[in-house]
Amino acid sequence: MRILESKGRTEAARETAASPRLVGDSPAMRKLLQTVARVAPKDVTVLVRGETGTGKELIASMIHAQSTRKSAPLVRFNCAAIPSELADAELFGHVRGAFTGADRAHAGFFAAADGGTVVLDEIGELPMAMQAKLLRVLQDGEIQRVGASRVERVDVRVIASTNCDLAAEVRRGRFREDLYYRLAVVELVVPPLHEHREDVPALAAEFARRYAERFGMQDVRLAPDLIDALQRADWPGNVRQLENAIARMVALGGGGEIALQAFNGTSPRPAEPGEEPPPDGTLSLREQVEALERSVIARTLASVAGNQSEAARRLGLSRGSLIDRLKKYGFAGSAADS
Repeated sequence: MRILESKGRTEAARETAASPRLVGDSPAMRKLLQTVARVAPKDVTVLVRGETGTGKELIASMIHAQSTRKSAPLVRFNCAAIPSELADAELFGHVRGAFTGADRAHAGFFAAADGGTVVLDEIGELPMAMQAKLLRVLQDGEIQRVGASRVERVDVRVIASTNCDLAAEVRRGRFREDLYYRLAVVELVVPPLHEHREDVPALAAEFARRYAERFGMQDVRLAPDLIDALQRADWPGNVRQLENAIARMVALGGGGEIALQAFNGTSPRPAEPGEEPPPDGTLSLREQVEALERSVIARTLASVAGNQSEAARRLGLSRGSLIDRLKKYGFAGSAADS
């Protein structure tokens, strides 16, 4: 994914179709994947609904990756992250001088996704005034930039996601009924993790492999009794919470088998999107500091393709001090400096 910056402001997050994969072979997940496979090639609007942390973002990416638009941009817009007074200009763009601070024209998310897909995360948070403009896009394929006198045509597929019941929001008068029916041409419901516990072992193994690779660790595996405990545990934060728990255990481990003792039997709180897996409150201060230090070092090494000298410079360490920490935390050999 690449971020387009304009004078310090993120204009759009564009993703390429990288064949995202959803882990799970339970009946619930097989049914969902079969529906995704049927819907993705058909150019219809899709509403993805599910609890926080269930993987709605991944489902949207899979639909785009299997669609006829897969070679075009996939652009995400979080309806809950932008103040209502800015949502119009961010979604549909603005002309130069349209308002104070608009010193240059801005294309907007829909124009950035022309020919591709726009994913509207947390669609239930979209302000009422913006819902009317979105309806116009869905009906006529037209947008109008703030301050512009003419309309522009765009060719986009819309995928919306939400963790709320939009039909109930319509009844409460908080969401437009006509927009709801336009969005929910096909409605997919991603099940919470407690409804497909049989997928926990495969998910946990995949997360362990992924974070071991990210942290430069080798031969990381989960003990059978640990897997049993994970499968029995409650995960109110769903797959994201399970991922954070596995990331924590891998980060604190030294490689090899992770024993049941690494899991304290209580589920850590769900993390917000993009948040690092938090150290558990039952750990000592030293363990929490070491977990954070290891995570920062791993991210920095990944960002410089393993170049130890550059990583040390960014971390404010000597190369020798960094190497000592790599040995302490059990990192595999980093790439040679270039």
